[in-house]
Amino acid sequence: MRAATISALALAACLACTVPRALAAGPMAGEEEAKKAIMETNEKYEAAVKEGNAAAIAAMYTSDGIILPPDHAMVHGRTGAEKLWNDFFKLGAKSMSLNTENVERAGNYAIETGTFTFTIQPEGKDAQASVGKYVVVWKRQKDGSWKLHRDIWNSSPEKKK
Repeated sequence: MRAATISALALAACLACTVPRALAAGPMAGEEEAKKAIMETNEKYEAAVKEGNAAAIAAMYTSDGIILPPDHAMVHGRTGAEKLWNDFFKLGAKSMSLNTENVERAGNYAIETGTFTFTIQPEGKDAQASVGKYVVVWKRQKDGSWKLHRDIWNSSPEKKK
């Protein structure tokens, strides 16, 4: 019984020393790591839009990702993402600018909120910019990378002049 008590006290002492350090590293450390990775992927996303590379965009999503575009049916998986972006490019998609405003992390998931500017220019017409807001749920992969898992956006109302 005495050995069990000593073992329990030793375990309690170990936990007392390690738990506060783990909590001190806490969500802020994880959020910064996730935010950095997300912002780097967003830069690649913007470049792929500028290049008209739907396959590169689709590769940034999880295999079971879901996209919820406005006024459109849900899009499933990488194949769906590639088709969606090929359709956008046929309509004249030219550029995407993403502005991350917040990232919160919970384990292997991170939630990003932000704003965007999306520019399209149909052939023979003037360029048009759409501004809006978005929420992306990112999922950390086994290799440590982050991929878009759920993606939804909508337009913001035009500002009154």
